[in-house]
Amino acid sequence: MKILNKLFDNRIQAYNILLEITIEDYFELSQKIIDKNQFQRRRVKSSSTVYRLLKNDLKIGCIIPPIVLALSTKGIDLNIKDTGNEKIIKSINDHLEDLIILDGLQRTYTIRDLIKELEKTGDGESLEKVKKGKIRIEIYVGINKLGILYRMLTLNTGQTPMSIRHQIEILYSDYLTHKVDDIQLLLEADDKTPRRIGEYKFKEIIEGFNSYVERKYLSIDRSEILENIETLEKLSAENQDRDIFVDYLKSFHHLVETFISKSNNWEFNNNEIERELSSLPFGKNAQKIFSKSQVMTGFGSALGKLIDFTVLENINSVNKLIDSVNFNDSSNTLNKLIIKLDQIRIIAKKIGNDQRMFFHFLFRELFDKKSEAFLDLDKAIDEAYSTYLRKTQ
Repeated sequence: MKILNKLFDNRIQAYNILLEITIEDYFELSQKIIDKNQFQRRRVKSSSTVYRLLKNDLKIGCIIPPIVLALSTKGIDLNIKDTGNEKIIKSINDHLEDLIILDGLQRTYTIRDLIKELEKTGDGESLEKVKKGKIRIEIYVGINKLGILYRMLTLNTGQTPMSIRHQIEILYSDYLTHKVDDIQLLLEADDKTPRRIGEYKFKEIIEGFNSYVERKYLSIDRSEILENIETLEKLSAENQDRDIFVDYLKSFHHLVETFISKSNNWEFNNNEIERELSSLPFGKNAQKIFSKSQVMTGFGSALGKLIDFTVLENINSVNKLIDSVNFNDSSNTLNKLIIKLDQIRIIAKKIGNDQRMFFHFLFRELFDKKSEAFLDLDKAIDEAYSTYLRKTQ
């Protein structure tokens, strides 16, 4: 591993270190990355012809675009500008398991596949030639995570760009092992279901945060978000001195805890409503209702819009408002919520998407000082449902 250059990226406030490394050393390094982070194991289906050509190019010594990595750990406390290259390389080697691949995952798999194929065929001459070949890697050190997302979306490198959500999963996967307060994020692969207050599926929290990043309760593609690059610039600036993923997670958790408390132990009872539901209720208690992914995405996208409209200064501004939300008669209010969601189920073309839309408008009404439903959950339910009907019927 040899450092070729180190430059400070003023936009994302991080050092970009350009290194030269043998394919053999990168093969070993990449194994540690893939073993450590399951989200790096996801392979994107693409043209087999493209990767076959890349394998042939690697055999003859083709120079491929640099693979971009980031050092997610905060354990490295170096003044990159004034630190010698040997010490920087040692620090990187000491934290190999904390590296993540931001761009070049499919190139990495192609390299790994080629070496394994050559080992299997016994073509020792070709194998040694490939192993001794050199590639370049870039490593961002001292990263601002959302700033890295911004940079990767604008670079447009790589043959098969990762989705925004996948990049966010990779960037924030360290919170699976590092708890935020008393919040526990769970992986579906671990076969665990959230049961206690403060337990959420990592995938669903990522969806909620993704909705905040994109200002949309429904997913949009990469080209759309690039067209609205000003949003990313705002987010990158907002994230300079804080981790807005943590801010979003804490605010959402605060909403869940507060709404459970304000529900006064409400539980759904068929006998308390005037009409028969078409199916099972959206949730049988406040925890079941407000911990769902539709609520996470609606909350995230609504916060983003309210910040863009300067109704809220930042994510944390919503916490005091959450404390002040009025449930009125909690039983009647939550029964009304269940009925409205059931009515949406009956008329919706895509139930999940329509539910996300409803919660998006509910939270916009609830936390907008100019709304007649400001801090009044009962009125916000009515206003959100009316808006939903206008948008869909």
